[in-house]
Order: sequence, then structure tokens, then C-alpha cells
Amino acid sequence: MITYESFFILILISILGPVVGVFILIFYTSHERQVYVLEMQNQQISLEKELEISRYLQLNQQIQPHFFFNALNSLLGLIRLKQYDRLYESFEHMAVYLRSKYTAKEPLYPLEKEVSYTESYLEIQKLRFGHRLTINWEIEKGLEQAMVIPYLLQTLVENAFKHGLEMIEEQAELLIKINSLEDGRIQMIVADNGPGFPDEIASVPGEQKVGLQNIRRRLGLLFANEAVMTAKTAPGKQGAVVQVIWPKVTIVENGGEHL
Repeated sequence: MITYESFFILILISILGPVVGVFILIFYTSHERQVYVLEMQNQQISLEKELEISRYLQLNQQIQPHFFFNALNSLLGLIRLKQYDRLYESFEHMAVYLRSKYTAKEPLYPLEKEVSYTESYLEIQKLRFGHRLTINWEIEKGLEQAMVIPYLLQTLVENAFKHGLEMIEEQAELLIKINSLEDGRIQMIVADNGPGFPDEIASVPGEQKVGLQNIRRRLGLLFANEAVMTAKTAPGKQGAVVQVIWPKVTIVENGGEHL
């Protein structure tokens, strides 16, 4: 015989059972939706990261074709003069320079590697300018393993030649300075004694030369607002000065990196 208490419990179960079931179904559906949203967000983040990497590598590989034509003319000049020893050495520098343009896939590498590649570029330029070119290096000791974006120094130096030193007939002077700042960041300055930047280019960042725009984009992708680049004409309109400042990143022994 069913007691009053048993009957009440059955009624309570019959009423609350569907309600609890609905709540469980709602919770399960909501959980599944949250999982789906998280998966979609992770997928979007992955796609955005891949896009940034693709954009970065594309920017890395932008080089100035006019340099190759000038370099080839210089090499042909050595052949005509039968200066085969210098020709062989120049081909070595050209090979190092070209290798640097197509082997650097990482977003950062040691400063000493960037300096080495730039030296090969400058050796090729010396073929054209001869004794008319003076290069002053001022690199702070201890920064060899500091990390830098690939082609940073090369691009600044190439820009100095293309838009500065190649446009003058007098003695060409190039200054390359790299040092630490008090706030721990690294500063790179490339200055030349060419005609400087036109006022409209120097004053409007969006209209700077293509090479400088390239640097600005890559710095922005990696360091956001922590990196700064300025391009201006030196006081007295005595050439162009480009300054780049970025956070110091160095290699640690376990193969990782730290800021």
C-alpha cells in the first residue's frame, strides 16, 4: 500500500524530473557552445599568427634590385681590368650577401650575424666607390649576441646608399652606430652625408622610403609600441640620419631567449 509520503515523493519526482532534465540539457548545450566558441577563437588566433608570419617573411625578402645591377657592373669592370683576385673575393662577398637574403627565416637573429652580412654588402659597394667611401663603425662591445630583426642594418645602409651617397660626387661618408640606452633598449643609428630627406618625406612617416616602411612594419609586428624609428635630415641639411630603438633580446645558454 502506497503511503502518503511515498505518493508525495513520486509526485515531486514527476514534477522536478523534467525540470532538472531541462536544466541539464541547457547546461550541456551551453557547455558545448562554449567549447565551440573557444575552438573557433583558437583557430582564428592560429590563422592570424600564420598570417603575421607570412607577412613578416614577405617583408623580409624585399630587396633592392638596383643593387644587383650596380654590383654586376662592378664585377664586369674587374673582369675587363683582369683583376681576378679581387673578382674572386668580390664573388665571395656577393654569395654571402645573397645567402643572407634567402636563408634568414627566423624573426630575430644575433646582431653579429647582421653586421657580418652588412660588411659583405659594404665590401661590394667599395668596388664602386673606391677610396671615395669612408665607413665609420661604432659598435658597443657586448652586444654581439643581442637579437635584431633580419636585414635591419642592411636595409638602413642600402637606403643610405640609394637615396644618399649615390647622389653625391664628393667624398661619401657613412656612420654606423649601435649602443645600449639607459632604459635597457638598443639604439642603431645610420647616418650619411648625402642630400638628406626631402622635407615632405621626413615629416610624414607614411610617405617614407619603401625600405624604411618595411622596417617600421616588421618592428611593429614584433615589438608593437616598444620599438621606435625616426628618419630625419641632419642639422644644417648635412645628410640623412635614421635611428631605430628596440627592446634588448639576448640568447641564453639553454637555447631560449629572454627580454
